[in-house]
Amino acid sequence: MHNLYTKFLLGFAMLISISGCGGGGGGEGGSGAASSPSAVVANSTRLEDVQVAYGNNLESVYDVDIDVSLPHLAASQVFISVCDNAGGGIESINYDNCLLKASLQSGTGSYQLRVPNHCESLIAVVSIMEPNTNPLVYTLNHNNQAETTWLIQ
Repeated sequence: MHNLYTKFLLGFAMLISISGCGGGGGGEGGSGAASSPSAVVANSTRLEDVQVAYGNNLESVYDVDIDVSLPHLAASQVFISVCDNAGGGIESINYDNCLLKASLQSGTGSYQLRVPNHCESLIAVVSIMEPNTNPLVYTLNHNNQAETTWLIQ
């Protein structure tokens, strides 16, 4: 078994090194079929061609300040989860990947999040730890601003 694995790795390494050589054509007697470097560059974007708007600071995150004010839940044990809403609703949330999981104190809380730009919509699920009580659900759509304030009430 060990011998077979070693042979596989050696064969793979040889394949990689052969394909990395380019197939010859280095002299006058070459076939002329090898592509020139200019042909490869013509199909890709050059750094000089990239344009960035003046106001773009190239941040890959945005900030969200979340203020929760649910005084009618002050006497209850309440938890909040803020997650990416890529799935479009509470049914598709993976709670293991939420951006925030916390308990509310007397129905209130204040949180600051740095959210990756690919999270275009956030969902907040407020879970009340009482029998036969459905969670409260709130959503926020990213408005392409560097900072957003989200008031949950």
